[in-house]
Amino acid sequence: MKKRVAALFLAGSMVLGLTACSSSPSSSTNDSASGGSGESASGGAAAQTQANNGGADSGEVPVLRLATKLHTEQTSALEDIWAFKNLEKKFNVKFELEDLGDNSDERINQLFMADDLPDIMWMPLSTTNAMTYGVGEGMLLDWTPYMNEETMPNLMKALEDYPDALVASTTPDGKVYSLPYIRGPVYANNTGAFSGTIRVNINKAWLDKVNMDIPTTLDEFLEVARAFKAQDPGGVGAELIPVSDNQNKIKDYIWNALGFYGSGQTYGTNFAIKNGQITLPAYTPEAKEFMQTLNTMLKEGLVSPDYFTLEQDANRANVAKGIVGIFGDSTLQPAENNWQDWVALSPLSSDVNDTRVAHVNAGYSLGTYVSAKTEYPELIASILDYMYSDEGGSYYQAGPMKGTENEIDGNGWWITEDGRVVNARMEADSTATLTNGNTAWYYVAGRFDHMESFRYELAGVENPMEYRTVRDVITGKEVEMPVVDVSIFNDDNWDHHWRVIQTDAMKDYLTFIVLPPVYLTLEQKEEADDYATVINDYVTQETAKFIVGERSLDEFDAYQNELKELGIEEYINIYKDAYSGFTDATFGN
Repeated sequence: MKKRVAALFLAGSMVLGLTACSSSPSSSTNDSASGGSGESASGGAAAQTQANNGGADSGEVPVLRLATKLHTEQTSALEDIWAFKNLEKKFNVKFELEDLGDNSDERINQLFMADDLPDIMWMPLSTTNAMTYGVGEGMLLDWTPYMNEETMPNLMKALEDYPDALVASTTPDGKVYSLPYIRGPVYANNTGAFSGTIRVNINKAWLDKVNMDIPTTLDEFLEVARAFKAQDPGGVGAELIPVSDNQNKIKDYIWNALGFYGSGQTYGTNFAIKNGQITLPAYTPEAKEFMQTLNTMLKEGLVSPDYFTLEQDANRANVAKGIVGIFGDSTLQPAENNWQDWVALSPLSSDVNDTRVAHVNAGYSLGTYVSAKTEYPELIASILDYMYSDEGGSYYQAGPMKGTENEIDGNGWWITEDGRVVNARMEADSTATLTNGNTAWYYVAGRFDHMESFRYELAGVENPMEYRTVRDVITGKEVEMPVVDVSIFNDDNWDHHWRVIQTDAMKDYLTFIVLPPVYLTLEQKEEADDYATVINDYVTQETAKFIVGERSLDEFDAYQNELKELGIEEYINIYKDAYSGFTDATFGN
């Protein structure tokens, strides 16, 4: 707990330091209407920046080049998107819009290489481009001079609430080239349920028949699988498969039981967290435990003899046939015919790990970035600050309320008698969502954790959402999380059931600590990529040999030395150094 207090103090100090040390590029007043929750709905320096940048006072309308792309679910053309029309009207600007299209990465590279960035890149910034074109070439606007209470009050409030987002957005030179997308933690929302990696289900009907409890340790997990093998509680005979591994969920489950979290794993080649340190699981003593566990499962027939060759469709077909007792998968769809029989498994402990923990998505990511050559930095700061207000975030994702002055082209939303938020498109097309026609790319600079509650507040309707408190098992911090779609807990079909059982299994074992984006220079990335290509292939190849018995586990020490000769320690040190700011802020290392 002392470490967590220190970490929170450090992250909070970064926000306070920005507030105290950054001087506003222009003085401003904030006399606009509220955007909800006491936030400014206009951005801290909106009125003054229009004058400074040739806006309304000069009679000229600033023209901003803006490049983005449409989200995969978006059906409207870019020029028809309501969000940009709203921003043009609100800030008296004109956008020259470019749709980056399906080959957006290629187009972004072209823009960087030609030194022809638009004023605003309405897209997430990769860490490589941040290092290359921000730190290295100076082509990206550094936001730190604008990050203060006067210029960007909504952003500063968001970073106060999400200090980890500031840590993740800050490059090694202490600058911020990308303002974060902040969704925040959502309690088992309608697109998933807590841990994105640990999703393992067990047939409770079978478990009852063998008279065993839900396993809580790795050893108990193996004992349950052995009982399924020996007693055949489903009466399926020779086809019985006690454990089925789809999408490598079982492998990840084992690594997690051995103490690794913060990222997903297959053979231990993704950097992870254990005991507050950055580790590469494949180069730890626990890697032997991982190999031994899967070797045991294969030798004892606890997994299919075709374990390494079974593809997703075959794995799911086996579950559907009712011949599997435990399976890992993203949802419960393979068991839709007997979904009531299944429950989800919680994280396990083991002989080398006492903490049962699963990480959730961070709730933030890198977002919008801006050209250092723009003639309108203060104006853009105001526009993006508005995106961190409740109004800005809600309007971007869902558009305006029907019948308000902000409504354009009749696309406003309203709240039905049963509390649903709908618009005309949704009424006409059951597959449409609030975002259709309103927004372009979802993951851009802005704060979107209050957008649901804001809509009910704006409409003067009682908020029907539930709020549940989750305690972080690593930090002890309690987080209140909204239940955006309460209907998923009705538990009346397989799709609702998997979310209910996953939530029940995970809610007491969660941490919000997850590995953030890592910043490497172009040279560091090239060096790391060279190491990774060789090491990852070798680890995958040799781990498979150990698991199937082609190589004796007595040779594990020799295998670790082989990895050392391939440069794995140098590879690890690159990432340890790059993650040092994160580990210092989070664990006080």
